[in-house]
Amino acid sequence: MKRITLCILVLVLSLGVFAQGNVEKQMISSEYYRATDANGRTLTLKEKPKSVMVAGKAAVMPANALFLFPEVQQMDVTLSKTDQGLGDFFSSLRPSLDEQPRLDQQASVEEIAATNPDLVLIKTANYESVGKKLDQLGVPNFTMNLETYDEWKVELAELGKLLKNTFRATQILDIYERRLSAITKKVAAIPESQKKRVLFLQGVSENNANSFKIAPEAWMQTWMVEQVGAIAVWKGANLAANGWSTVSFEQIAAWDPEVIYVVSYKSLSDPFVEAIYSSPIWKSLDAVKNNQVKSTPADMLSYMQPVSSWILGAEWMAKDLYPQLFADVDMDEMVRTFYTQMYSITDTTKLDTIVSKFNASLALNNR
Repeated sequence: MKRITLCILVLVLSLGVFAQGNVEKQMISSEYYRATDANGRTLTLKEKPKSVMVAGKAAVMPANALFLFPEVQQMDVTLSKTDQGLGDFFSSLRPSLDEQPRLDQQASVEEIAATNPDLVLIKTANYESVGKKLDQLGVPNFTMNLETYDEWKVELAELGKLLKNTFRATQILDIYERRLSAITKKVAAIPESQKKRVLFLQGVSENNANSFKIAPEAWMQTWMVEQVGAIAVWKGANLAANGWSTVSFEQIAAWDPEVIYVVSYKSLSDPFVEAIYSSPIWKSLDAVKNNQVKSTPADMLSYMQPVSSWILGAEWMAKDLYPQLFADVDMDEMVRTFYTQMYSITDTTKLDTIVSKFNASLALNNR
């Protein structure tokens, strides 16, 4: 009886694998490039897009996703401005991108359509102002949100369908899963009482004054802290689901976190960290007393945001919080393997430059 049951189970599993493989073959052999975007719209192209534009605000995120696929090498790609203040990653990959002025992220739909693209990639938030109007002009457009890891998994798979390269999409997601699992398996054994209490702050400078903000609990920054086995002390305090919320020093003092990580998405975070250490009111915090207020890693993009390099941010944070658990992790090597596996960068000089920028972003922490 057990043998019969086992045979049935093997048969069912085999049929499942066969069915999945059959669907894959049908997709590859079909004459269409078809996928569903983050707005639930199904886009169908009759051929692989030769000219692609990444337009609108936060263009860096769909651009990150597009450049993960080898098809981009044969595409005529136009990008809106994607420099967040630390240099432009994409022009380092393809210098020709800067041979002509980039379109502004606020460029009109008419300006976008004038480039005559086969496909326009935009963030979901730009659909109402850009996507709908492109629909009216008959310009194919595909939205991506990419704000959480779950969205990265779903939307990378769909982009793989649109480019008819689901193998590469699966390969990318497997890399993420392996690297994330290497973290979560180790930190799973940490007792709740021994988990580090972490506060993640975004530093903002306006009118010659600094302020600090916390992320919504559903955002990737909060999720990353929890994935590396720490307690996000601010969780539940930011009720604004769609944006950062300014937090007072009094609230920070009430949390009294063991570790404070500071990020800036327009510059290196060092000036904000230095301002905290030099402020008399912050000196009462344990994190300041113990030298546990730290800059966060970046190269040309901060790793502490939902761009493709978020996994490097998670790996660095895990090693920083629990050095004994991750003593075998060489972050320089992790950075190199990430850019080689994900963006096919094998040029030693380029990799050295990226690693140098990564180390420079953390120099203040080593004082």
